[in-house]
Amino acid sequence: MDMTSFAYDPYSQAARRDPQPFYAVLREQHPTYFIPEYDAYVFSRYADVWDAFMDSENFTESEGQVFSREQVLVHHRGNPPAQQLDPLTMFNFVDPPVHSQLRRAMGTPFLKGSIGKLEPEITAMVRNRLKLLLPLGEFDLNGDFGSHISVGSTAMAMGLPLEDAPNVISLVNRMVTRDVENAGPTAGGAEARQELMGILMAAVARRRCGEGPASLLIDGLLKGDFIGRPLGDAEISISLLGILVGGTETIPKIVAAGMLELARRPEQLAAVRADLAANVPPAFEEMLRYNAPAQWFGRTAKNKVRVGGVELEPGQRAILLVAAANRDRREFENPDAFVWNRKARRMLSFGVGPHFCIGIHLARLEGQIMLRELLAAIGDYTVHPEEGEWPISEFQIGWTKLPIRFGAVS
Repeated sequence: MDMTSFAYDPYSQAARRDPQPFYAVLREQHPTYFIPEYDAYVFSRYADVWDAFMDSENFTESEGQVFSREQVLVHHRGNPPAQQLDPLTMFNFVDPPVHSQLRRAMGTPFLKGSIGKLEPEITAMVRNRLKLLLPLGEFDLNGDFGSHISVGSTAMAMGLPLEDAPNVISLVNRMVTRDVENAGPTAGGAEARQELMGILMAAVARRRCGEGPASLLIDGLLKGDFIGRPLGDAEISISLLGILVGGTETIPKIVAAGMLELARRPEQLAAVRADLAANVPPAFEEMLRYNAPAQWFGRTAKNKVRVGGVELEPGQRAILLVAAANRDRREFENPDAFVWNRKARRMLSFGVGPHFCIGIHLARLEGQIMLRELLAAIGDYTVHPEEGEWPISEFQIGWTKLPIRFGAVS
């Protein structure tokens, strides 16, 4: 990379394809990088990203968590946009106290104790999936394995009767696919989003009539009073969509990439296998740090606020580079190395503060079960990134296809 003409744009083709070289320069030379075209500051060091996540008093989610390029081309200096409450937008895009009320209404199925009760069912789901795949001698870690488990686990936690998992997987993948030339959602992605909304609205309508399986998540939103009136089916479904897509897309990419990293380091793979019950959890935490696909999250300043030694005016944006922060030498020793038993002080990959990932306990559980059961079921294996797919994106980057091959299993 030419250091004399360094420029970073999260929506550029180069950054959407391989952002890590940019992150290294940003962390060391431009930790508070200003992009005048977007009136936005980019923060890449761990402490700055952490502090901004935690500061809900001075930052708002009113423009969403991931800005489109069209959004940031319109400036709001001195006049941050108000959060959208009528009609109510996705719960991730509103601020406390409404956000806190919505999370409480939706949160019971995602509490650690509630999720722990799902372990036998998720384990059975993983084993049943492996029974279908293992005789083949090879499969796609994401499309054939991880995505099926994530859709099933998320639907189970949400109380959704998603019998057609392959269709949901296809719709989620279409929704988040990005065009090589242009950043942001595609026309096909918008169509897939509408189809997913239709599936979710049908589930909400059934519960409103007292039909279908009980869902603590949907029922809590149907009964709650968050904005002075009952929520409509579309308002409930948009928040369900955020959980469904987030729960479907992320963990399969992490598990696929994690299996690749272990294959590249036979000594670490052997150490993890020495005691799967004890060693898979810390290995999965390192995969979250090293491979988490979410590159950044956005915040909009609602007050004058100081971060990383610079002062943001109300209406200016902060682009918080989580994937850059996760390789910050100020937080981690030898941060560019994958170390299965690394002891990290704190974790950014699920976010922190009021808007941290509502599905954090489910994500950890299903990821650990997938790794544990897969490593227990197969012996020597090879992963083939040369045959995989790593689509370009300004947000979620990772393997959407990654073949694994292995010998005969009993």
